Amino acid sequence: MIIKKGDMMVEKIKTGISGLDQILKGGLRKNSSILITGAPGTGKTIMALQFIYYGAKKYNENGIFIATEESLSDLRANAKNFNMDFESMEKKGKIFLVEKPLTTLKGGIASITGLLDLIKKKNIKRVALDSLIFFEYLYPRHDGNTIEFRRQVMMFIQKMKKAGVTFLVSSERKVTDLDRLEYEMMDFVFEGFIILSRVRKGSYFERILTVAKIRGQDHSLDVYPITIDNKGLRILYDQVPFSLVEKEEEKQEFK
Repeated sequence: MIIKKGDMMVEKIKTGISGLDQILKGGLRKNSSILITGAPGTGKTIMALQFIYYGAKKYNENGIFIATEESLSDLRANAKNFNMDFESMEKKGKIFLVEKPLTTLKGGIASITGLLDLIKKKNIKRVALDSLIFFEYLYPRHDGNTIEFRRQVMMFIQKMKKAGVTFLVSSERKVTDLDRLEYEMMDFVFEGFIILSRVRKGSYFERILTVAKIRGQDHSLDVYPITIDNKGLRILYDQVPFSLVEKEEEKQEFK
């Protein structure tokens, strides 16, 4: 899908993540790099799986999912719990799962250079990396390699863009309170930045999502509730945004 923005034509793809395309006003800019960040249990891996699975199943865009912290058998089993049959798509040559355990990483970024050959050979259009900790293990920031860490991530993003791939990466974050969020170095490297968090609603917590930035395209800046069930992760984009709910509650308090 091509959308005109001023004098520019922006080509977008459907993400396959329920509700996200509406928030992105038509989809995600093709060949962009997106960072999905949040606390454990907020849905980052599920979103990455959906991006690859439905990209291949619904939109005929072959994909690669790179796992660093889960075995491929666990990923396939977890995906089935959310109604995604990765094995059938793998047999059709539409999806490829790549396992890169953090405990066995060697040789720096050169350890996955074969990925570019696979992208070209199998006409790959989407790549998801779960998670950014892959680069942190190769180039530890606490060892004074902050610049090298950033440089390697940027080089990898450029390789994905040159290969014609839309690249999605997940990362963990200690503080996800949107009012106290501190931006990190990687938030500025990626073209897109999506935040997953939790908010307290009375006696329970509710998952939420907001799109902080998508360079080169328009998108909603509101905060939306998320639900995760056997259909996967869904963003309830048609519900009243949290910002409007809070304003209405404030009005009621001061009446």
